[in-house]
Amino acid sequence: MSLSYVFFTGSACALLLLAAAKLAISYRQQAAGRWLILLLAGVLCYLVWPLLSLQHPLARLLVDLPTILVPAAFWLFAFTLCSESDAFPPWGWALVVPSVVVSVAANHLDFPAAPALHETLYVLAQPFKLALIAAGMLALLQQFQSDLVEARRRLRAVLLIAVGGYMLIVVCAEFLFSYQPVPAGVPTLHAVLASLLALAACLWLLALSPEALAESLPRPPEPDVAEEVAEQAPLPLDEQQHQLLQKLQAHMESGGYRHTGLTIRELAEQLHAREHVLRALINRHLGYRNFNEYLNQFRIDEASARLADPRQAHLPVLTIALDIGYRSLSPFNAAFKRRHSQTPTEYRREQLPA
Repeated sequence: MSLSYVFFTGSACALLLLAAAKLAISYRQQAAGRWLILLLAGVLCYLVWPLLSLQHPLARLLVDLPTILVPAAFWLFAFTLCSESDAFPPWGWALVVPSVVVSVAANHLDFPAAPALHETLYVLAQPFKLALIAAGMLALLQQFQSDLVEARRRLRAVLLIAVGGYMLIVVCAEFLFSYQPVPAGVPTLHAVLASLLALAACLWLLALSPEALAESLPRPPEPDVAEEVAEQAPLPLDEQQHQLLQKLQAHMESGGYRHTGLTIRELAEQLHAREHVLRALINRHLGYRNFNEYLNQFRIDEASARLADPRQAHLPVLTIALDIGYRSLSPFNAAFKRRHSQTPTEYRREQLPA
């Protein structure tokens, strides 16, 4: 290994250790923080692997395992960061577990009786890695426009472009260079890029925006979003913000939330306001972190009243869901159950006993 490669690799590892220490001190109690720590540990192990000469199989496995877990940790961190209190889907584990098993088998098991099996497992591991990284990038993209936390929106964009893109390039390059010589300078270039990314992460985490990650990480789940928002002390408003808040409240009380597929951008246009100003108002003053949850407050209030109204007992639940702005029954049922811990049909049956 060249001296420049060792230097930049060491720099990147030192910065990653610094970032991991900060995360361990401040965010180890949160699931997203732990997945991010695992992600950094995997990148660190990946960088130091070429500098080590480990012979014992167990030692090699222990050092390589965090690297193998990097794509899964990326997806889990992205999902936990962006999904608030939603649980990681069971089918996700059905993708994560085989990916880890196949990668471990390809990297650390010998098959003397079937030498071609090793290469087959290695080739099979690459689509698994790409799928996990793509799933993480998709999680960052989902409901991006609905995210009202500005610090988290910026973090999503950085993770999507810089981290997700970097990981995709590394996986593809590894697979490519497994079958042809690595061009001179590529390892050093990789170490330089890793150092720059680690430096940017440390600057953002420790100096430029030390509170940004705390603002971005999901809060502990509450049984009722409306109660959580009501308990928060509203921030003082200037005259312009106060006027916009009045317009917003009047618009929603008149049924503005019933527009199917309503976005924060469309709402800002309807109110003749700037989108970023409206985002900040709903997030910082009203306390909502997601625009859909803000809409759900009004939609579920109306749905609850209509489901409990004997005069509307003949209306199908789907009709009510479509009337108040949902595209289909599934998201309505999910939002309703988060509020009342029961389905709309169960709620109606309880409110209107036969």
